[in-house]
Amino acid sequence: MMEEEIVYMEKPEWVSWEQIRECIYKGHESNRKHGVFMINTMKSAEDIKKHVGDGHCFVALKGKEVVGTFSLKFKHSKRWWAKGTVAYPCLDAIIPEHKGSDVYFELDRMRMKCIKDSGVRIIQSNTSEDNMLVRKLVKKKGFKTVMYTKSGKGADYYSVIMVKWLDGCPFSDKFINFMFNLSKIFVRTVYRPDGSFRFWFRK
Repeated sequence: MMEEEIVYMEKPEWVSWEQIRECIYKGHESNRKHGVFMINTMKSAEDIKKHVGDGHCFVALKGKEVVGTFSLKFKHSKRWWAKGTVAYPCLDAIIPEHKGSDVYFELDRMRMKCIKDSGVRIIQSNTSEDNMLVRKLVKKKGFKTVMYTKSGKGADYYSVIMVKWLDGCPFSDKFINFMFNLSKIFVRTVYRPDGSFRFWFRK
Protein backbone atom coordinates (compact mmCIF):
# COMPACT_ATOMS: atom_id res chain seq x y z
CA MET A 1 0.00 0.00 0.00
CA MET A 2 1.32 3.44 -0.95
CA GLU A 3 2.17 5.66 2.04
CA GLU A 4 -0.10 8.65 2.49
CA GLU A 5 1.36 11.88 1.12
CA ILE A 6 2.14 14.77 3.46
CA VAL A 7 0.52 18.06 2.45
CA TYR A 8 1.43 21.55 3.66
CA MET A 9 -0.88 24.50 4.20
CA GLU A 10 -1.91 27.27 6.55
CA LYS A 11 -4.02 25.75 9.34
CA PRO A 12 -7.53 25.11 8.02
CA GLU A 13 -10.55 25.56 10.29
CA TRP A 14 -11.06 21.82 10.68
CA VAL A 15 -7.65 21.37 12.29
CA SER A 16 -8.21 22.10 15.98
CA TRP A 17 -5.87 24.00 18.29
CA GLU A 18 -5.87 20.88 20.45
CA GLN A 19 -4.24 19.01 17.53
CA ILE A 20 -1.64 21.79 17.29
CA ARG A 21 -1.01 21.49 21.04
CA GLU A 22 -0.56 17.72 20.78
CA CYS A 23 1.93 18.10 17.90
CA ILE A 24 3.96 20.68 19.85
CA TYR A 25 4.02 18.46 22.93
CA LYS A 26 5.10 15.37 20.98
CA GLY A 27 7.62 17.33 18.95
CA HIS A 28 9.58 18.34 22.05
CA GLU A 29 9.77 14.86 23.53
CA SER A 30 13.57 14.71 23.20
CA ASN A 31 13.97 18.04 25.02
CA ARG A 32 11.98 16.70 27.97
CA LYS A 33 14.11 13.55 28.04
CA HIS A 34 17.15 15.81 28.40
CA GLY A 35 15.54 17.81 31.18
CA VAL A 36 14.56 20.86 29.09
CA PHE A 37 10.88 21.69 29.56
CA MET A 38 10.07 24.35 26.95
CA ILE A 39 7.34 26.76 28.11
CA ASN A 40 5.34 26.50 24.88
CA THR A 41 5.04 22.73 25.20
CA MET A 42 3.12 23.21 28.43
CA LYS A 43 0.58 25.71 27.03
CA SER A 44 -3.08 24.78 26.64
CA ALA A 45 -4.73 24.77 23.22
CA GLU A 46 -6.41 28.07 24.07
CA ASP A 47 -3.10 29.63 25.15
CA ILE A 48 -1.49 28.54 21.87
CA LYS A 49 -4.35 30.07 19.91
CA LYS A 50 -3.88 33.35 21.82
CA HIS A 51 -0.11 33.21 21.32
CA VAL A 52 -0.50 32.96 17.55
CA GLY A 53 -3.17 35.65 17.64
CA ASP A 54 -3.53 37.33 14.24
CA GLY A 55 -0.37 35.63 12.98
CA HIS A 56 -0.07 32.48 10.86
CA CYS A 57 -0.03 28.80 11.78
CA PHE A 58 1.29 26.37 9.15
CA VAL A 59 0.76 22.62 9.30
CA ALA A 60 2.06 19.45 7.73
CA LEU A 61 -0.79 16.96 7.43
CA LYS A 62 -0.69 13.22 6.86
CA GLY A 63 -4.33 12.50 6.29
CA LYS A 64 -5.96 14.27 9.23
CA GLU A 65 -2.94 13.94 11.53
CA VAL A 66 -0.80 17.02 12.23
CA VAL A 67 2.79 15.77 11.92
CA GLY A 68 4.42 19.20 12.01
CA THR A 69 3.55 22.80 12.73
CA PHE A 70 5.34 26.17 12.47
CA SER A 71 3.83 29.53 13.39
CA LEU A 72 4.68 33.13 12.55
CA LYS A 73 3.89 36.43 14.22
CA PHE A 74 4.80 40.02 13.43
CA LYS A 75 5.65 42.35 16.28
CA HIS A 76 7.15 45.77 16.94
CA SER A 77 10.73 45.96 18.17
CA LYS A 78 12.62 48.76 19.89
CA ARG A 79 15.76 46.72 20.48
CA TRP A 80 19.20 47.81 19.30
CA TRP A 81 19.14 45.28 16.45
CA ALA A 82 15.77 46.36 15.06
CA LYS A 83 13.55 49.42 15.21
CA GLY A 84 10.17 48.59 13.71
CA THR A 85 8.38 45.42 12.66
CA VAL A 86 10.14 42.07 12.89
CA ALA A 87 9.00 38.62 11.83
CA TYR A 88 8.89 36.24 14.76
CA PRO A 89 8.85 32.49 14.00
CA CYS A 90 7.48 30.46 16.90
CA LEU A 91 5.87 27.21 18.09
CA ASP A 92 7.94 24.96 15.82
CA ALA A 93 7.36 21.24 16.26
CA ILE A 94 7.66 18.03 14.26
CA ILE A 95 6.58 14.72 15.76
CA PRO A 96 9.47 12.27 16.34
CA GLU A 97 8.47 9.91 13.50
CA HIS A 98 9.04 12.66 10.93
CA LYS A 99 12.14 14.39 12.29
CA GLY A 100 14.98 14.25 9.78
CA SER A 101 12.50 14.24 6.88
CA ASP A 102 11.52 17.07 4.52
CA VAL A 103 8.79 18.27 6.89
CA TYR A 104 11.05 20.84 8.59
CA PHE A 105 12.28 22.30 5.31
CA GLU A 106 8.83 22.44 3.67
CA LEU A 107 7.26 24.21 6.64
CA ASP A 108 10.22 26.57 6.85
CA ARG A 109 9.96 27.32 3.11
CA MET A 110 6.26 28.15 3.49
CA ARG A 111 6.91 30.43 6.44
CA MET A 112 9.83 32.20 4.73
CA LYS A 113 7.65 32.92 1.71
CA CYS A 114 5.08 34.50 4.00
CA ILE A 115 7.79 36.68 5.59
CA LYS A 116 9.16 37.83 2.22
CA ASP A 117 5.66 38.53 0.89
CA SER A 118 5.01 40.72 3.95
CA GLY A 119 7.94 43.02 3.13
CA VAL A 120 9.42 42.65 6.64
CA ARG A 121 13.21 42.46 6.42
CA ILE A 122 14.26 41.31 9.90
CA ILE A 123 13.57 37.90 11.43
CA GLN A 124 13.91 37.21 15.16
CA SER A 125 14.09 33.71 16.62
CA ASN A 126 14.02 32.79 20.33
CA THR A 127 15.05 29.42 21.72
CA SER A 128 16.43 27.77 24.84
CA GLU A 129 20.12 28.33 25.49
CA ASP A 130 20.49 24.53 25.66
CA ASN A 131 18.59 23.72 22.45
CA MET A 132 21.79 23.30 20.43
CA LEU A 133 20.15 21.47 17.50
CA VAL A 134 17.82 24.39 16.75
CA ARG A 135 20.57 26.94 17.39
CA LYS A 136 22.85 25.22 14.86
CA LEU A 137 20.07 25.00 12.25
CA VAL A 138 19.18 28.67 12.69
CA LYS A 139 22.85 29.74 12.59
CA LYS A 140 23.32 27.87 9.30
CA LYS A 141 20.51 29.99 7.85
CA GLY A 142 22.46 33.17 8.58
CA PHE A 143 21.13 34.16 11.99
CA LYS A 144 23.37 35.80 14.58
CA THR A 145 22.98 35.47 18.34
CA VAL A 146 22.29 38.99 19.62
CA MET A 147 20.89 38.71 23.15
CA TYR A 148 20.72 36.50 26.22
CA THR A 149 17.45 36.67 28.14
CA LYS A 150 15.25 35.19 30.86
CA SER A 151 12.54 32.87 29.57
CA GLY A 152 9.58 33.79 31.77
CA LYS A 153 7.20 32.38 34.32
CA GLY A 154 7.55 28.65 34.86
CA ALA A 155 10.83 28.32 32.93
CA ASP A 156 13.92 26.57 34.24
CA TYR A 157 16.20 27.65 31.40
CA TYR A 158 17.58 30.87 29.90
CA SER A 159 16.94 31.77 26.26
CA VAL A 160 18.89 33.33 23.42
CA ILE A 161 17.59 35.66 20.72
CA MET A 162 18.91 35.15 17.20
CA VAL A 163 18.35 37.59 14.34
CA LYS A 164 18.68 37.55 10.56
CA TRP A 165 18.72 40.72 8.44
CA LEU A 166 17.44 39.85 4.96
CA ASP A 167 19.27 42.87 3.48
CA GLY A 168 22.54 42.00 5.20
CA CYS A 169 23.73 42.45 8.78
CA PRO A 170 24.42 46.13 9.56
CA PHE A 171 26.64 45.37 12.58
CA SER A 172 30.10 43.88 12.98
CA ASP A 173 30.49 40.45 14.59
CA LYS A 174 32.68 42.07 17.24
CA PHE A 175 29.90 44.48 18.24
CA ILE A 176 27.24 41.74 18.22
CA ASN A 177 29.38 39.47 20.42
CA PHE A 178 30.02 42.35 22.83
CA MET A 179 26.31 43.14 23.15
CA PHE A 180 25.43 39.46 23.60
CA ASN A 181 28.03 38.90 26.32
CA LEU A 182 26.97 42.11 28.08
CA SER A 183 23.35 40.93 28.14
CA LYS A 184 24.41 37.50 29.43
CA ILE A 185 26.35 38.97 32.36
CA PHE A 186 23.44 41.27 33.24
CA VAL A 187 20.67 38.66 32.95
CA ARG A 188 22.57 35.94 34.81
CA THR A 189 23.42 38.38 37.61
CA VAL A 190 19.97 39.93 38.04
CA TYR A 191 17.40 37.31 37.01
CA ARG A 192 16.54 33.68 37.46
CA PRO A 193 15.34 31.87 34.29
CA ASP A 194 11.68 32.43 35.21
CA GLY A 195 12.19 36.20 35.35
CA SER A 196 12.20 36.57 39.13
CA PHE A 197 14.92 38.71 40.71
CA ARG A 198 17.88 37.03 42.34
CA PHE A 199 18.02 39.74 44.97
CA TRP A 200 15.39 41.69 46.87
CA PHE A 201 16.41 45.24 47.62
CA ARG A 202 15.04 46.87 50.74
CA LYS A 203 14.74 50.61 51.30
